[in-house]
Amino acid sequence: MIVRYKKRVKLSGVVYIHRISDFRMGGSSRRNFKLFCNLCGDDALKNSVLVTNMWGKVDVKKGEKREAELRDKFFKSAIDKGAQLIRHDNTAKTAHNILRYIINNRRLPLRIQIELVDEKKKLLETVAGEVLNREMLELTRKEEAEIKQLQDEMGGETYSSTCYAFSHLC
Repeated sequence: MIVRYKKRVKLSGVVYIHRISDFRMGGSSRRNFKLFCNLCGDDALKNSVLVTNMWGKVDVKKGEKREAELRDKFFKSAIDKGAQLIRHDNTAKTAHNILRYIINNRRLPLRIQIELVDEKKKLLETVAGEVLNREMLELTRKEEAEIKQLQDEMGGETYSSTCYAFSHLC
């Protein structure tokens, strides 16, 4: 993706796939979608397709209710910026519909491409990298607090641990 962008090849679109069979939009699904939006950026979101799949694994009425919740709540910000919500029912017809939508788009760069190539940012300096680093630091803080609590419960025995956040990698 980055190598092609350096050669000025832009994308017609990107696809985000969400299982309609998931009971709820849990923490990892929310993080993944937030990361997807940050990788795309507001401009390129209009070229994205939010695909729901696994329709054969749910009752149609339940699936439609989940789809409405995704459209009206979780995916709303991306849809408001032009993203399309499309069902994939495991047929060639719906796969072709997704591809037809993407093929007709005007090619645009993703935010991550602009930040890494044009702005020459390091990964952690990009919007997506900053979000990931914040999440990693928060997880590290939580783990350190749990270790301290366990140490206190054990009567003050010390346990040495070294935590590395993403900031140590770049």
